[in-house]
Amino acid sequence: MNRRQLLAGGAAAALTLRAAPALAAPDEGTLLLGLWRREQALALAYGQQVHTNPELLGPARRHALDHAAAIATELAAVGLGTPKPPWTPNDLDVAAQRLATSRPADVLANAVIVEEDMVEVYKTALPSLPDAKIAMTAATILASHAQRLFILRRAAQVT
Repeated sequence: MNRRQLLAGGAAAALTLRAAPALAAPDEGTLLLGLWRREQALALAYGQQVHTNPELLGPARRHALDHAAAIATELAAVGLGTPKPPWTPNDLDVAAQRLATSRPADVLANAVIVEEDMVEVYKTALPSLPDAKIAMTAATILASHAQRLFILRRAAQVT
């Protein structure tokens, strides 16, 4: 292989690497719809378990609903509406479903898991949100989930 062939191969590889993330990256509306669905699922899951610890899970449910409402506002800003929210535990993602159907002794531990997941979801989504106002909303919600995670870990005595 001569130098010209090596450079041509490197250029082709660079174009492929540059094109791949663009094809794989979801658009802003898709990200927002996913976040909205996750918040609605979390609200439903907390609602299923609020009786086990009303002091912690009542506010957690209200916050998830507030987050969903804030994201619905951002969905409207990008020209999208919101779909019908989930109504049964079967409509939920795995982590929220686990929380919704937990035995009372496992609720706080599963709430910690679902909040850890939400923190990661927002950390992953945040860099892909190009609009500064929408990114600020997502960052604020991320901070709320991080705070909730801290509170739940203390309550569950999980480090």
